[in-house]
Parts: sequence; structure tokens; C-alpha cells
Amino acid sequence: YGVGFEDVFVKAFEAEGGQVLEKVKYDPSQTVFDSEVQKLADSGADFIMMVSYPETGSLILKTAYEKGALKTTPWLLSEGLEAANLADLVGKDSEGRYIAAGLQGLTPDKSAGAKAYESFAEQYVEEYHKDPGIYCSNSYDALAVVALAMEEAGEATGSAAAASIRKVANAPGVEVSDLGEALKLIREGKDINYQGASGEISFDENGDVSGSYTVWTVAENGTITYGEKMAV
Repeated sequence: YGVGFEDVFVKAFEAEGGQVLEKVKYDPSQTVFDSEVQKLADSGADFIMMVSYPETGSLILKTAYEKGALKTTPWLLSEGLEAANLADLVGKDSEGRYIAAGLQGLTPDKSAGAKAYESFAEQYVEEYHKDPGIYCSNSYDALAVVALAMEEAGEATGSAAAASIRKVANAPGVEVSDLGEALKLIREGKDINYQGASGEISFDENGDVSGSYTVWTVAENGTITYGEKMAV
């Protein structure tokens, strides 16, 4: 996850004229990050982009706070760190304030799926007794599109799905977000345009789907709040 993120980020950042001064990888099993954080603090960068998960990332952020690196340099967090307990994991300062308060990152915009996401989330909670996590709706849509493409092709093979995947997800066609209803329409011989729980799904000439992201921020009380939205 981190290696792939780094490759894409560096290419995009440098294409816009940015300069990467330091790249630091770490062993996710380690618990001490003094040397890694010090290397970042000494780099003189305008900001630090951290790709991590809450358990490890919180230790890195705590170390950065202890070394003063959180105050001297802005940190941008990956979506993997978006967790309700991140602030508690990082901890509080001597005055009882959350150390992570004010930190920001990007995460998929759950509101992009509108009513389709609400229906998906409701059924997910009913089945698993917890809220869907990051990319749950994207994973669901990926499976749904493959299933619909196979139904359209009348054959459960990879090549058949590949040949039909745009037909079931791109315009024109009846817009439908319920998987059962979509299968029913295909069996009736109708063209469909599947609208996903993660948002609109339209494959471009490269097979890519655009998405919508939102800025998340750790509030003063330690909760996660959501703000500015952006399409990519």
C-alpha cells in the first residue's frame, strides 16, 4: 500500500513542479521511530506526507510530537489513518489536548453514492453489525460490476466480463443501483447503467473510473470531521 502510494504520489507531485527531499520507509512491526522521524525533521521539507495505518501511524505521530516535528512542519495523512480512535491512539499533551487535533488527510467521499450508499451502508450494518470501512463500497461495486458483466455476456469468464463491463456500467441504459434489480433488467433484455454505492461508475478508454474525495480533519474533541470535496 505504501510503496504503491509513494510511486503514484511522487510522479504526480513532481509533474506539478514539486520536489521530494526525502523518502523514508519503515518496518510496520517496529515500535520505535526516532531515527525515521528525525530524518524527516532534518529534511527541511515544506510538508510531510505520511502513508500508514492507525496502530503504527499513531506511534510515528506521537514521536513527531515529542521531537517537535508536528509543530515545525505540516503533516498530510493518507486515508488509511482515518479512524475514529486515531486521536486517542496518539494521545494528549500535558494540558489534556489531543495531539492529533488539526491534522488532515483525504478519504473517498461517501456522499458521492448518495441514496445508493445509504442503502448499502444500512444493509452492511444489518449484516455485519458495524459501519462499512474505507473502500467497502468500492469493493462491493467492483464485484457488482463483474457479476453484471458476466450476466450480460451469459458467460462466467474473465474475457466475457471484460467485453461487457462498459455496457453495464456506462451510459446509455437504465440507471439502477440495486444489484438485484440490475440483474432482473439484464435478464429482460434491457440495457443498464449501473450507479454504484461508491458513486457514478463510468469506465474511460483506459478502463479507469474517476472518483470523489473529501478532506478529513481531526477535530479538537478527537472526532473526525469532513470538509472540502474534490473530484479526481
